[in-house]
Amino acid sequence: MSYNSIRTLTGTCERCHSTLQAVAELLILSCDARPIRTDTVSSKSTFAQITERIVANTKTINTLMKSVINYVHMITTKSVEICEGLTELTSTVVTFMELCSHISYICAISFKDCCQAIPGLVDRYSISLAGLEIKLSCNRLKKTRVDDLSPQLIIDLCSNISKHISVLTNICKSADEKVRDEGTRDQFKLCVKSVTCAAGCLIASIKTYKSHPNTRHHSRFINFCDPVSTTAQALVSFATEEDFIGKEAVLTPEARDIQKSVLAACMSVVSACIQLCRTIRELSYDLMTSHHKDKLRMCVDNVDRSSVQIRDILQRYHGGDPGESPRPSPTPADNNCDNSISTKGAQSPPRHLANLFRHEFSDQGKSPDSPPHEKFAQLLREQSPLAGSGDRNPPSGQENFGHLEGYPSDRGASDRGGSPEEMNIPGSPSSETSGHSAASR
Repeated sequence: MSYNSIRTLTGTCERCHSTLQAVAELLILSCDARPIRTDTVSSKSTFAQITERIVANTKTINTLMKSVINYVHMITTKSVEICEGLTELTSTVVTFMELCSHISYICAISFKDCCQAIPGLVDRYSISLAGLEIKLSCNRLKKTRVDDLSPQLIIDLCSNISKHISVLTNICKSADEKVRDEGTRDQFKLCVKSVTCAAGCLIASIKTYKSHPNTRHHSRFINFCDPVSTTAQALVSFATEEDFIGKEAVLTPEARDIQKSVLAACMSVVSACIQLCRTIRELSYDLMTSHHKDKLRMCVDNVDRSSVQIRDILQRYHGGDPGESPRPSPTPADNNCDNSISTKGAQSPPRHLANLFRHEFSDQGKSPDSPPHEKFAQLLREQSPLAGSGDRNPPSGQENFGHLEGYPSDRGASDRGGSPEEMNIPGSPSSETSGHSAASR
């Protein structure tokens, strides 16, 4: 394999790995009991509909993993196909995480005495994801060599930056209109202005580089990547303060057990995909090592087990009747404990299910009163890609997939068109605010 192919493959592995880890931290590891409001999850989706989509996603993930692994045996000639497969796999797993996070919330709030989440001025996940996409695109601009910086790649990255700055602008503008404190309103406006001005400088520098590609102009736009990334992250940090993101759901111990059981099974699938990215990256440098190929097979086995597990959990919660939803998806109007979510009856989840999970924790040496994070950590340890693999010993440094480093990758950047000349940075002095909605995956 040529050096350029190795560099492209390792870069794709790192971006996919970083994306999965970043979204997992936002949705899964945080155990934040809030509904997901994106283009992926509709507010009108029922429990049964989301369950069907989760099952379909697990099948797609399994198929994509096997396809990528088949190409790994021809890694010297199929590096492009491997990169495309990893990118598509990452996009599917992110959708899978969003669905699992939302359905775990629906399961949890259906229990008696649970209160739904109260929406705030800012949707925490949407604005955090936009900030991560901007950070990724800026980092990729900085790290890509001049020889690999093709016009199409520049257009894709600039389009991604512009699109997600538009998301930040729209979210902050909506929050600004609802804030009463004048100082807070000014802060929102100044944060948006700082991001759009920095992005305007970056895109102007990129236009100059396209017209006159040389080292000086290349260094110029590289210097503006950090200000854009830094101001975007500062805006996200400010906008996701507790005063602006509302309140997460108040859950009973039984409801929390259900939520974490679904999230743990989801995290097991995500961990296997993260390990797949890491293993392929290592394999690209050492084609003769059979140990890496054994780990790839273990990743697929773990996805198979976790897919069955999450399907069984949802079916048991569903009472074994796939035709009837225990409770419709929550609506924004249901914000207190006096709603129908506290009513017992045909729409309530089976109480024996909570006792089942509490009994499982007891069998594992954890009492029902143990801190929630300990029980969740126990589930993650048992469901890692290397757990239950017979006599195999996990390699050093690979046991914990919940704490990985990196930044997110640019999901779907290749689908975005337009040229830098046609891009307008929302809120900048030379353009009007864009009304684009949040990115669809």
